[in-house]
Amino acid sequence: MGCGTGIVVRNDRSLSHSILRGRLGSGIDNRKKRMNYEQLIEELREEMLQLVNTKCDALLQMYRSGELRTDMKDTIRESSLITVSPAELKGKRPLAVQFAPGEWIETPTWRKVAQRILQTCNEQPDIHERFMEMCGKVAGRWRTILGSSPEEMDVPIKVDEELYFEGKFDTEAMLNMLEKKVLEPAGVDYSSIKIRYMGKGQEVAKSLEHVPEQDEPAMLQSLQNMQL
Repeated sequence: MGCGTGIVVRNDRSLSHSILRGRLGSGIDNRKKRMNYEQLIEELREEMLQLVNTKCDALLQMYRSGELRTDMKDTIRESSLITVSPAELKGKRPLAVQFAPGEWIETPTWRKVAQRILQTCNEQPDIHERFMEMCGKVAGRWRTILGSSPEEMDVPIKVDEELYFEGKFDTEAMLNMLEKKVLEPAGVDYSSIKIRYMGKGQEVAKSLEHVPEQDEPAMLQSLQNMQL
């Protein structure tokens, strides 16, 4: 359910079911037990609903006070390619890249990010020459990373004529390959390259962490402590 309370309710119900199963094997009069348990379960249901309402009220109060931010613009980040860890970018959505002192260039996927960075670097004659010298010599564990033919790759990203980069990696692996296998060996200074990206719902998730935890329902404790 919404409001982040589903896990709490589910865990409490599983615990209460376990308690009930344990009590039913005690050999005490089943009819009396059934009446007691039905009453306690109904009271437990009422307490759990109150717990859900309390959490939802807390979320509404946070939203109205501005503590709970839902504006996705709040999650936009900008990082230098040379300082941000590729692992930190995994699961994030890229928006654009910037080459100092240039403008932001839209890059809606991480493959587009890699392509734009390589194409921009390739515009420099000395870097182009190094890239061409590296063709066919840069390989990962199973495939060519920088090659002259798209047929050598699973997901070729075109950089230039007879110059392709392998794009069949997840975000972290592809950026590591880009930096460690291509840019650095070619002597590219990429310290001025910046990436703009969006962390999916980071601020909302962070706000949810601050919803106050509630004490275990008293009726659930009663079930645990009952001696029938």
